[in-house]
Amino acid sequence: MDNSTPDILIQYLDGELPGNEQQDLQQKLEQDAGMQQQLDTLRSATDVIRFYGLKQKIAGLHVEMMDELLPGVKKMHPISPGRKLIRYSIAVAASLLLLFGAFKLFNPKGSSPDKIFASRYVTYELVTMRDGNGMETKVEKAYRSKNYTEVLRIHDMNEDHTPLGEFLCGAAALETKDLPKAIKCFNEVLDAHRQTGEGIMKDEAEYYLSLSYIRNQEYERALLLLNTIGNDPAHKYNDKVDDKLIHEVERLQEK
Repeated sequence: MDNSTPDILIQYLDGELPGNEQQDLQQKLEQDAGMQQQLDTLRSATDVIRFYGLKQKIAGLHVEMMDELLPGVKKMHPISPGRKLIRYSIAVAASLLLLFGAFKLFNPKGSSPDKIFASRYVTYELVTMRDGNGMETKVEKAYRSKNYTEVLRIHDMNEDHTPLGEFLCGAAALETKDLPKAIKCFNEVLDAHRQTGEGIMKDEAEYYLSLSYIRNQEYERALLLLNTIGNDPAHKYNDKVDDKLIHEVERLQEK
């Protein structure tokens, strides 16, 4: 990790990275647990700084109000204590509303399913072919070229219902924001695993299905998968599921 990494991560958090650089960074985050941890730390630090800044603003208002309300200092154009109290009460109330809004935004209890999904979702990159015969299938070719509508067409025309084909259908559906289809395709992968015992694309399907359930507000199902992944050190996505993620989903479930 070079010295420019923090700057790139900050640009990423601020939404200032161009699309191609953002995709490259997302791939690196997928492969580099240390970089992902650094991003999480920066995100938390940013939240705390914003939250603390609002608290300081309220504290400053309080000190200013006490200075003006306390007797002992003459002013050229004094304001009556009653008017002072009203003026500062309004200012403090407005700041408290800002503080409450920030608390809801940055505190996990204020998390939304879309926010949690976005913080954990990375476009699946098809790196290697899974069938081992050296031939790239139509669905692989379409997915690798990011032609997600073609991936879905191939699936809907019953041209590829292998575990890999089903998984890529689900991944393409997530990219096109078709949650019901994504959930259906990922479940097809897991059904095939239960029937055959083969683990082709199983781990990938479990992780992306859990994110789909979160975004679709099916928290109980999401938590079942997240706990399964988090309790299995051998799972490919074990390092992506931490206590923070599970607690965030649990809090959404409690609402």
